[in-house]
Amino acid sequence: MKFQLFCVFFLLSLVLCAQNQEREIDSLLEVAKTANDSTRFAILNDVGFYYIFNKPEKAKELLNRALTDAQNTSDQYSIARLTNTYGIYYDVSGKFDSAQFYFRKALDLSKVNGVKSIEARATNSLGMSHWNQGKYQEALDYFFQALALNRQSGEPINDAKYLNNIGLIYQELNLVDKALEYHYQALELRKQYKVVRDIPKSLNNIAINLQDKGDFDEAEKILKEAITISEENNDLATYFESSHSLARLYQELDRNEEAIPILKKAIEGRISSGVDKVGAIASVNNIAEAYLDTGNVKQALTYLALGEELLEEFPDEKVTSFELYYCLSRAHFMNNNPTLGNAYFVKALEIKDAVFSEKNAATVADLETKYNVAENEKQLAETRAYLAETELEVEQRNVMIYGGVALVAIFALIGYLFFSRQKMKNKQLQKESELREALARIETQNRLQEQRLRISRDLHDNIGAQLTFVTSSVDNLKYGLKDEQKEVGEKLETISAFTTQTIYELRDTIWAMNKNDITIEDMQVRIANFIDRARYAAASVLFNFEIDPSLSVNKTFSSTEGMNLYRIIQESVNNALKYAQPKHIDVRISEDKTQLLVVISDDGCGFDTVSTPKGNGLLNIEKRVHDLGGFIKLTSEIDKGTTVIVSLPKTSI
Repeated sequence: MKFQLFCVFFLLSLVLCAQNQEREIDSLLEVAKTANDSTRFAILNDVGFYYIFNKPEKAKELLNRALTDAQNTSDQYSIARLTNTYGIYYDVSGKFDSAQFYFRKALDLSKVNGVKSIEARATNSLGMSHWNQGKYQEALDYFFQALALNRQSGEPINDAKYLNNIGLIYQELNLVDKALEYHYQALELRKQYKVVRDIPKSLNNIAINLQDKGDFDEAEKILKEAITISEENNDLATYFESSHSLARLYQELDRNEEAIPILKKAIEGRISSGVDKVGAIASVNNIAEAYLDTGNVKQALTYLALGEELLEEFPDEKVTSFELYYCLSRAHFMNNNPTLGNAYFVKALEIKDAVFSEKNAATVADLETKYNVAENEKQLAETRAYLAETELEVEQRNVMIYGGVALVAIFALIGYLFFSRQKMKNKQLQKESELREALARIETQNRLQEQRLRISRDLHDNIGAQLTFVTSSVDNLKYGLKDEQKEVGEKLETISAFTTQTIYELRDTIWAMNKNDITIEDMQVRIANFIDRARYAAASVLFNFEIDPSLSVNKTFSSTEGMNLYRIIQESVNNALKYAQPKHIDVRISEDKTQLLVVISDDGCGFDTVSTPKGNGLLNIEKRVHDLGGFIKLTSEIDKGTTVIVSLPKTSI
């Protein structure tokens, strides 16, 4: 009863708080009507930012109108600032291409007009957008650039935001000590400048990393401090987030009875107030897990139904939808409903690649193995029951037909029955043998898949994280040694570029390892991403990439074949950029009745194919073509360019 009364008062306070916020917004909009242009645009920008997370469509309408007004008054600072905020609207909506278009537009406007503060802010926004897409290295690069820009001409307190974001990326990469280093720097700045509203955010991030290190007591203490401060400042978003983190900590310590009321409060508060409502899905997942761990399946299913309703409202939440479907699968299996359990399990598998992580991959592989074994055992039991029923029917029929036959006929019947039973037993044994072989094949496939996942995880989490750390360290050295010898800077630039390229190649390898088959559509996307990177690195070169429309997008290669074909194109383009000094590079993929054709051509300086020795790049291309069972033709003319034609027989792919 006390808890219910507490929840009622808490919800009333949330409603009042939300009403107060709306009144404050209305007051600001009234002030904007009579304010001068710069003040009016600043108010509209801040209100638009608030609406992005509370009333998205209203945010879009308001920011559009404000942008039009700012352009009419030629207020370049406000145009750049509003353009960046408009990009945030698209980024929060999950429309990353549109978001990055506006972020880059804001960045260009701020550079042209010398608005350094917006330049740093737009650079940070690009980092956030890449982070939201799981591109951690690119995000980290943008955050370091934003930090450097702000330190040149921005307010020192703004460093805290960029330091915080850098810490969050290291947190994503499981580099806990590095994450803590930057989170503590951000916290120190926020305390120094008395930015009370942001202090709980830093405390929450620090506590999460301390929990990962196993320092549970200190993490609990810091989270309680974050909750208290955010509650005092009516910062509902951080209050809910810190409460959720505290509940997760209790769950990890098997203190579900303490976690459940905290999660209930967070869910009810987020939904009733509308503040960070999408975060309620994660809290629903956690409370359902807590109920399942305590054996309360019914209560877990009640909250999971609420989670599905929220997911309909926020369909782009891939990570939380995966966790929700997995939790629903687990709940229905525990509720003796394998049909629904399997259905939700399949849904979870469909988005497994988009939310791949060490914990989720291991969980899904374990559930997949358990389900396949359970399903095949069920089929085996049904087969045995069917054979037994058939055998009984045959015996009864034979008794009725031959019951009145003489002793000789009885002996003949006995012989027949014996033969019949033996034949059925043989069939039964054969079916059992086939089922055992099927189970063995499934188990082998699961082990192979687990091995591939483990290897790709190790490459991503260990080597990838280490390379990222090297790149970041080199960038820090470049920043710290910016006044030192030019040669040192050039060497550091070379090391950074080489490490970044290695990271891209490592991601390409992980991409191929995580796929059994690679379609033409997969190849098109991967090659297009590579061409975009090449276009960024060589801005003076015009690239053209085409795939014959008649080529089926469902055509597939094995992961090895797809990777070899991708590397052939990658090596050819890199050779052209490195040696040919071209103005144009064309990549075309087509097919005829017997072969797949890949043509890479440039209009560079060309070379003498007879007198010039083959380098490692060309030798690697020839080796890959040979592995694919194909042929390569290379033609080159001085000052006219080079063409590489690779023909692959369809039977080999």
